[in-house]
Amino acid sequence: MNIIKAFNQTIGYIEENLTEKLDEKIIQQLSGYSFPLFSRIFSIMVGYPLSEYIRFRKLSCAAVDLREKDERVIDIAFKYGYESPDSFTAAFKKFHGYTPNEVKKGKTFKIFSPILLSLNVSGGKNMDIKIEKKKGFKIAGIRKEVNENTNFPEVWNKLFSKVDSRILENLGNGQSYGACCNFKNKIEVLCEKNIFDYMAGYDVKDMNKAKEAGLEILEVPEAEYAVIKLKGAIPECIHEGWKYVTNVFFPEQGYKHAGTPDFEVYSEGNPESIDYEMELWVPVEKL
Repeated sequence: MNIIKAFNQTIGYIEENLTEKLDEKIIQQLSGYSFPLFSRIFSIMVGYPLSEYIRFRKLSCAAVDLREKDERVIDIAFKYGYESPDSFTAAFKKFHGYTPNEVKKGKTFKIFSPILLSLNVSGGKNMDIKIEKKKGFKIAGIRKEVNENTNFPEVWNKLFSKVDSRILENLGNGQSYGACCNFKNKIEVLCEKNIFDYMAGYDVKDMNKAKEAGLEILEVPEAEYAVIKLKGAIPECIHEGWKYVTNVFFPEQGYKHAGTPDFEVYSEGNPESIDYEMELWVPVEKL
């Protein structure tokens, strides 16, 4: 099934169950992704987290209920999953600009409509993408739990303060990677951001030297990747690459993220330059 159609069906399920507990298994069946990975791909496609979308839809529907139905604020608060009227009122006022009681009495409120995904290529920009099978390899570095708003250069700075860059380059072939893995969002706790592990590291052949340096080892099995060539300053070029992969390449070519680690593959040069070149390796499988 096309990823756009699958995601729209998943969004439809969420829409029909805004007042109920969502089922991770149903989301996986409909979208083809685990819930953590669905959350991550969703945020890349639409530009904001799934948790924010669900929260805004609930607050929008709650305002309509307040205006059109004879229901108490406390009942609507519990209906949409809030633990108390106070927490509901705080979230409601932050979103709408007025308290629930003020909206109930006639104040204006925002409408946040359900989204419908579609294939949309902006600017006619095509990216150089190839499907390549990569042999297994190992990365030595440091790992940190992050979200998409984390300052990733801090992870690299921590690595370089721990081990000299020349030592890191001599662990293997000198290739540096930023690895994203272990996507952790849980449906019971709708996180504000997508939570996953980010590893800053280098190709490693000398395992003993890496362990002596106190580095963690990530073993990557053989896998098939969409290899995307990027050109531009970091992180903008990475964001553009991901947007193209999820919104254009996946739906057009019938691929999906395989759920294993994906990689930012760096090169020599100034990463702040508009002429900087690197690659994005996204593990893929056919739908």
